[in-house]
Amino acid sequence: MLDYIVWNMQPEIIEGFRVRWYGLFFAIGFFVSYSCLSKIFNREGLSQKELDRFTFLTFVLLIVGLRLGHTLFYEWDFYSQNPLRILYIWEGGLASHGGAIGLLLAFFLFSRRSGRSFLWITSRAAIVIPFTAGCVRLGNLMNSEIYGVATNLPWAFVFLRDSVIQASPQQLTDILTQSGVVSATAYNQLLDFFTTHAQVFAHGLPYSSLKAILVENHFMIADRSNVLVQALVNHGLLQAHHPTQMYEALVYFATFAVLMYYYFSRKTVAHVSQYFILGFILVVVFGFRFVVEFIKNNQVDFEQSMPLNMGQLLSLPFIVFGVWCWYKFFTAKE
Repeated sequence: MLDYIVWNMQPEIIEGFRVRWYGLFFAIGFFVSYSCLSKIFNREGLSQKELDRFTFLTFVLLIVGLRLGHTLFYEWDFYSQNPLRILYIWEGGLASHGGAIGLLLAFFLFSRRSGRSFLWITSRAAIVIPFTAGCVRLGNLMNSEIYGVATNLPWAFVFLRDSVIQASPQQLTDILTQSGVVSATAYNQLLDFFTTHAQVFAHGLPYSSLKAILVENHFMIADRSNVLVQALVNHGLLQAHHPTQMYEALVYFATFAVLMYYYFSRKTVAHVSQYFILGFILVVVFGFRFVVEFIKNNQVDFEQSMPLNMGQLLSLPFIVFGVWCWYKFFTAKE
């Protein structure tokens, strides 16, 4: 029995088509959130037209916030020199904290137009947002991105698509032949091949490239992939990592379930506390985000020298506001 889970999903749902799992999960999340918010708006007496206006405004500013957040918080040095690349959203690079700021701006603008208070619209949207956030993290899982540090826990994931093998030709040849991935009789031939192409290994070789080299040059048959992975893991050339995308997704889905139950279990909307909702989502979601960053790989190099990374620093204001909301809830019931 393996002490890890091998993960090698491809980002595209169907190879060769530009339809990706990330986009599908995002669409599912947005649709479910929209459907639930429709029930909330209907209960509160808002029209379908107001819901659609709010949804459009929220969607646009969410995307803008996600992209600008990544640009400004994580890779400003690059994008300040290549401003047009900010528009290349298909290349990846979205920051959840930037998305949160974009959402708050959308809520503020809608509150001005609708006559509803900013806290009211924010609290109602906060009920459904965690579901979309959970779906986004599942999209990150399918992309093999934003995962945690190495661990030996039995539910750890070996993210093959993102793995790079760093070893000398001699070391790699020894591992592959001693573990039975490649026949011992092919030792000299394999060592000569790796030595001849030593420059390929200079900066590391992606796992997928190593596997292709072994199969295409008839050192290994394709169905020996599991043996190859196990050999590389056993010798430390592949590592299993915390699937932090799943940790976050589970917390977000649980938050969604709790808030939906809380809202619809109140006899009337007058018994719904906007301070409870906001306090719950901000403290739980951003508090968990703060904690999970300790076992998550840093996204950019400059975070290596920081006592708290960018995700943690950006979480702190949301946590503080959440604590204030809970203080208001417990000291001055609505």
